[in-house]
Amino acid sequence: MKMLLIFQIQEICYEFTHNLDLKKWSSISLIIISKMLSFSILILVIGFLFNKSVRFVVRRIVNSTHFVWDNILYENRVFDSLAYFFPLSIGFILIEPIFKQHYTIIVYLEKVFDILFVLIVLQFMIRVINSIMRIATSENNHQTIAVRSFSQLLKIISIIFCFLVIVAILTKNDIITVLTSLGAITAIVILVFRDTILGFVSGVQMASTKMIKVGDWIGIPKYNIEGTVIEINLTSAKIENFDKTITSVPTYDLISTAVTNFEIMRQRNIRRIKRSILFNIQSFHFCNSEKLKKFKNVDLIKNYINRVQKEIDKEKKVKNISVDLNDKRLTNIGLFQQYALEYLHQHSKISQSETIMVRHLAPNHYGLPIELYCFTKTSESIKYEKIQANLFDHLLTIAKEFNLEITQVTKKEFH
Repeated sequence: MKMLLIFQIQEICYEFTHNLDLKKWSSISLIIISKMLSFSILILVIGFLFNKSVRFVVRRIVNSTHFVWDNILYENRVFDSLAYFFPLSIGFILIEPIFKQHYTIIVYLEKVFDILFVLIVLQFMIRVINSIMRIATSENNHQTIAVRSFSQLLKIISIIFCFLVIVAILTKNDIITVLTSLGAITAIVILVFRDTILGFVSGVQMASTKMIKVGDWIGIPKYNIEGTVIEINLTSAKIENFDKTITSVPTYDLISTAVTNFEIMRQRNIRRIKRSILFNIQSFHFCNSEKLKKFKNVDLIKNYINRVQKEIDKEKKVKNISVDLNDKRLTNIGLFQQYALEYLHQHSKISQSETIMVRHLAPNHYGLPIELYCFTKTSESIKYEKIQANLFDHLLTIAKEFNLEITQVTKKEFH
């Protein structure tokens, strides 16, 4: 099939050189050149005047309406593409009357105009697709992804189809024959457009499942990325990081890798705090009566101390003992944990409708981590960081009042 196409192209070249007899060329060259110049100028003048007239009329119509879609069509110059059909049609009709004595010129000019028609159709289709995408998409809509992917796929298909039509025009074959001839390179085409196909499938899947949309705040641990999605197209997604840099990742990665979507947190205007304080276990001890008397003056934990102390005294009375290592006894780390919990419950910037927790993590050779788990009443980064900093400033400082030692791990020790 490839040899057949090459042979046909050689035949066209031979026919062109054979029909243009070089001996006759010297006598008719000036006539042909003058006709070509006159013909070209005529088409250009008609095209210019008709295009200006169409733009003037369309602009008046667009300005008189209250629709948005016609403004978008006008801005994308869809009507300009339609206006090109008229001068091209006039030129195609005038080819034979003007060049009736030059058959070869007529044949090749008709092919040129056929190709121009195909290119104008391609331009018109691309501009219409761009306009439909602008009309149909909204940055706050999950369907944005599907429309973008589908529109870009349509553009690629349109370009490939128009290219095949042009090849068919040049080789004097129908489109089916050209497609059959190109069937041998189908595997190569699929390999070249692999990312495009995967991106289209990913876009449709994200739109149907409402996983991610433009404007979402997401994190991708695989690439150590966290930021706002500003664009999702057929092959890649652009993410604006918090340092204002732009990162592009393959669209397929948004569904094939782990992606954390923080958008629901921003919509509810809350943000999680999950951070621990590492204590030296050697500083833990039981609280005697003197220390308990001191802590009873602290409003946040005095009720807790009184309640637990009553339970302890009741147990001792039942067992009729004074001191038993198996008994419940208050510790400085336990009082601090309760203090931190009450402090979070009393904090005006911490959401009381969400989970609030102060818990022990697994001890390690550096000490015992006490983790704070709660949500702030704002998702704004600056306010969130300020609340978190003030919270831990207070707790790290108040830990000294409980005779607790904060473990400081250096980088050398950590590694």
